[in-house]
Amino acid sequence: MQFPFFYGWIIVAIAMVAGFISSGVSNVTMAVVLKPISEDLGWSRSVTAAAITLGSFGGGMLSPLFGPVADRYGPRVLLPLGGVLVGLLSIGVSQSTAPWQFYATFIPARALTEFLLCGVVPYTAIANWFHAKRPRAMGLVAMSTPLGSAATTLIFQFLVIHYGWRSAFLALGWAFLILVVVPAAIFLRRQPEDLGMYPDGVAPSLVADALPSATAQSSSSGEPSWTRAQAMTTPALWLLVASVFLASLGTGGIAFHTVAYFTDVKLSPAVAAGALSVMALSGAFGNGIWGALAERLSPRSLSVTTTVLSAASVALLMQVDSPLTAYLFGVLFGISARGGTAVLTQILLAHYFGRRSFGAISGVLEPFHKGGLGIGALVAGIGFDWSGDYRKVLWVFFATYLLSALLVFFARRPERDGIGVME
Repeated sequence: MQFPFFYGWIIVAIAMVAGFISSGVSNVTMAVVLKPISEDLGWSRSVTAAAITLGSFGGGMLSPLFGPVADRYGPRVLLPLGGVLVGLLSIGVSQSTAPWQFYATFIPARALTEFLLCGVVPYTAIANWFHAKRPRAMGLVAMSTPLGSAATTLIFQFLVIHYGWRSAFLALGWAFLILVVVPAAIFLRRQPEDLGMYPDGVAPSLVADALPSATAQSSSSGEPSWTRAQAMTTPALWLLVASVFLASLGTGGIAFHTVAYFTDVKLSPAVAAGALSVMALSGAFGNGIWGALAERLSPRSLSVTTTVLSAASVALLMQVDSPLTAYLFGVLFGISARGGTAVLTQILLAHYFGRRSFGAISGVLEPFHKGGLGIGALVAGIGFDWSGDYRKVLWVFFATYLLSALLVFFARRPERDGIGVME
């Protein structure tokens, strides 16, 4: 079967659409409906935030189970299935009138989204279809959720103001069913070999010529191929796990409470939503930029850089007192925390351990990544309810970002079977 371009880019496009729409249940977009839901139904911020936490935990806990499934069957079945389930659950969220109903619909929707639509499954597809261009492709897929957040925050804000928060979830559910399920069911394939192709569309004998010089040195003896059991014996994997967890605490907590924080410091809801949209948009471009840079520079060094910048953005957040500083924070936090840490970690996993068991290995990390996002949202909510503001918990997030940077600095590529350490 002949195509005018490499079929892998169709896989990237479908994964990006899924990630774009999945942003409707992300911490960033949910920040827009945090106050409306709490005020409409008479809940505290902690009650609403707990659904985010439990949903993130659920997605993280299921990821290790579905990682090997993603390696074996690929996205063709799993991604459309996720679109159907999350679409129906989102419609169910719009009908919630009590906490148990909201929890029964939102928590599984969030959990399924985390690994089926914007986590292990799409990243496994990209790892299978690309090698030399994998950082670029992963960067594009990682762009989709924050890019979607930039759009859905404004869409949700419009719907909340004019039709109420329920209309936002109703529209989200139909978007999943129409825009994710149909194209995914038709076009997705597990790996290039299923269509008689090779990763990147380049035969193995030509891969070294297609790679930047540093990567080509590693490729000349073949891409690393670790099993999950082998990877779990390496310090590098667990240092990455710990680093991602610590960074995710701040990312999840700050993203979910940004609008509430800005309105608490007397910025208008319009400015707060605008700054949130800028954050998401900056994160989208940040993912693409860091992904492209990772083809030429050390992804580990880039990961350290983004995490330190994330800490700096938290320090700036504590000084926000005007629309200008709010938008500056949105840009810096978006480029670093929202648009660097997660995608660079996925690139590091593929770079360190190869593609054959990428889903299974990524599944080891995901409970900590998603769990950190959820715990951060809950911790920030509890911190606010306890102290009346967010300042103390922001200092905690500042420290966790710095510790995360230190851990990823020590997470060097492991050696096995004669494959040298390449940064």
